[in-house]
Amino acid sequence: MLNSFTSILCLWPVAGTLLLLTSCNGQPGNSAGATTTAEQPFVPADGTPVTSPGAAPVAQMAPATPPMSGALTPDSLHLISPGRAGRLRLGMTEAKLKKVVPTQLLRRTTYLDKGQPLPAYEMLDAQQPSAPATVLHFIGDSVGGFRLRRIRIYDPQYRTAEGIGVGSPFGAARQNLGLTKVRPTPAGFAAVSGQVQMAWVIDPKSLPEKHPEEMNSADIPPAARITGVLLYR
Repeated sequence: MLNSFTSILCLWPVAGTLLLLTSCNGQPGNSAGATTTAEQPFVPADGTPVTSPGAAPVAQMAPATPPMSGALTPDSLHLISPGRAGRLRLGMTEAKLKKVVPTQLLRRTTYLDKGQPLPAYEMLDAQQPSAPATVLHFIGDSVGGFRLRRIRIYDPQYRTAEGIGVGSPFGAARQNLGLTKVRPTPAGFAAVSGQVQMAWVIDPKSLPEKHPEEMNSADIPPAARITGVLLYR
């Protein structure tokens, strides 16, 4: 009966707290046959695992390490992660938005997409009504319905798990979020992280007076300030 087992794991207490692991060949500490599989916290649509510095903590919606010294720590209603900002989710329907956000906090407006007006909302914050509104862009049509396409954040209460958001120095974002190119976006000149589909809008006053359309993130002054966050799909 016992021959059907391919390995035996034996644990004996040694000196009160130590444990001795014996493998099937009788050699202590030999774990050559063991394998472990670590689940990626976020995998983009193309299947490429996230490997950029800081990408995993952002995707997990919880800090693997404490936030940066002096950084604000967001509550659950203001936590930014891939495709999410508090209760907001990219792809959610217009009807779903009105279920999770009180109507009095939403101001309906429009935006242009290739010359076509589409629905948008300016969302006020219940905790800080005077804070800059979060702008929500929807896409679709009246037949199939409209879904949330982009979230533009200007409210400094919204932060990643590392404490990065509006008002943070660009150097902190570059160090923790694995940014690559800096280029024009619908929200302004921003550093883009395509792996997690986020862009970090940079204060144009802190950029070189004459800069190219695309820049490497290493060329942005570390002290440059983030003025907005763009989530897109």
